[in-house]
Amino acid sequence: MNISEENLASELKNRNPIALEYAMNVYGKNVYTLVYRIIGGIGSREDIEECVSDAFITAWKKIAEFDESRGTWKTWLLILAKYKALDYRRKLQERGNGAPLAAEPTSRTDLETVVLSRERSAQIVALIRSFPEPDRRIFIKRYFYYETLENIAAETGLTKKAVENRLFRSRQALRQQMHLLEQEDTYEGKR
Repeated sequence: MNISEENLASELKNRNPIALEYAMNVYGKNVYTLVYRIIGGIGSREDIEECVSDAFITAWKKIAEFDESRGTWKTWLLILAKYKALDYRRKLQERGNGAPLAAEPTSRTDLETVVLSRERSAQIVALIRSFPEPDRRIFIKRYFYYETLENIAAETGLTKKAVENRLFRSRQALRQQMHLLEQEDTYEGKR
């Protein structure tokens, strides 16, 4: 049986090793690029290749969790790869620095910084979620999945320039909202 994008998920669920080989051939470059962007500055080429392999192994093992109604197999794979790469990055940083990245805060100031950082991250995610479509989808594809402008343009039916303009406006809106949040924090701190 020939493997295609249409039957890839079902063939993987049927444990067809040829489907896994197909997935690696078709999506390997996407996964490698994503992993490289996350751990390239820290890890070696071998670390990146090992992480890419682990992402495909995880997809093979967890294929039963894939739900076509929630998105494409490619998106699911890239999400798995992203989290795998973030785990690798954390481990590589721990190994390189000799101290865990998520060490316990040593003072009240450190604890406040950690809490504020987490709150700020949650605020940023909420702001991105508030973007109208297709701006939200474009922003996520570009800055979370590291997709090229050309791919985003092709998927959305927009020109590359239109995608660039939407990303520019989204970044501006995010900056403005973050500035407003910082002003609110400053105001709250003075009260």
